[in-house]
Amino acid sequence: MEGNAWLKALNKLLTMVQRVVLLSGWFLAALVLGLTIKSGLQPFLAMFLASLLAIIGVVVHEGGHYLGARWCGMPVLQVRIAALELQVLRRGWRLRWSPQLKRSRLGGYVLVASNPQRPLRGQWMLLALSGPLLNLLVGGVALWLGLHGQGMPGAIALAFALINLLMGVGNLIPVWGGLPSDGLAFLGWYWHRDDQRPELAQARLLALAAAGVPSTQLPAQDLERLDHGVMPAPLVAFGYRLDARRHQGDWAGALQMEQALEQLLEDRAQQLDGMSSLIELLRAELAFNRAYVLRDPSGLKETWVSADADWYAPWLLPRCLALRAFLEGDYPRGEQYLQQALRAADNCVVLSEGQNEALLAGYLRSLTRPVDQACPA
Repeated sequence: MEGNAWLKALNKLLTMVQRVVLLSGWFLAALVLGLTIKSGLQPFLAMFLASLLAIIGVVVHEGGHYLGARWCGMPVLQVRIAALELQVLRRGWRLRWSPQLKRSRLGGYVLVASNPQRPLRGQWMLLALSGPLLNLLVGGVALWLGLHGQGMPGAIALAFALINLLMGVGNLIPVWGGLPSDGLAFLGWYWHRDDQRPELAQARLLALAAAGVPSTQLPAQDLERLDHGVMPAPLVAFGYRLDARRHQGDWAGALQMEQALEQLLEDRAQQLDGMSSLIELLRAELAFNRAYVLRDPSGLKETWVSADADWYAPWLLPRCLALRAFLEGDYPRGEQYLQQALRAADNCVVLSEGQNEALLAGYLRSLTRPVDQACPA
């Protein structure tokens, strides 16, 4: 929208309309409940119940996106509902209270990777529509129940209907507010024709990594496109290249990447807001490389990875502790940590993570064998 004043003005107008629609769902729900509740705490109870129903409406909305993604065979990486984050695993879920809540609005999202076996257009159009459509479907059913119900149950059903119907309509309004609304995302993918567009490089790479394509086989052209993109794209490309070097056994080259990372961070210093966890993970991986190459465990500590970084890469800390144990000669403890890292990575929906950890486990286990067995002449 940069340089198009009339588009900015239209987006601002539509954003105001969207906010009015979404807020009116909560307001009308509270009004319906307030007219039914017979209590001295009526205003507070009505607002509380309306807020609770609104959160359930967000669950319905994000649940629609989740179901749409699964229908298309798209790996779901993470779901957020208000302050609750759910990390989707191959077997089960991980949950946490979101540390980003203070920096972002209430609501939710579903983070997915594309299905590389299908054209992007159809799967992303369905993903964009599935959330609002489930709101509208649930809202329609609740409306029928509310109109045919009586007393408090009928009022709750009617209030839930209003919240879902207006949430579905509001999310279909095409607006841009840092991220595109579902309606705008749908229109963008409706007009989409070229899956090889440069701006989709990161999405293509994530789709391949999620499908299990090793970093050594990722398209070099897409990695170069990330180098010239805005953060975090260059850091993502850096991570893929670091994994590739280790896949190839080029540990010396991986160690030399430390200076490249610091130079990148210095050059892009104005774009690093919100990048702290990713930067921490990359620096931890580089510290792991240094400890492995120099056979020096002094930099590997039990508390050196933050809870936020461990949330995104739960295999990193146990792998580092395994390396420390192996270097200290405690092979049974090292193997226990290594098994923990392998289980965590194998349970990740990004299949390449399990492959990466299995490869690194082979390098670490070589430290437990005599030199003449680990490095045959």
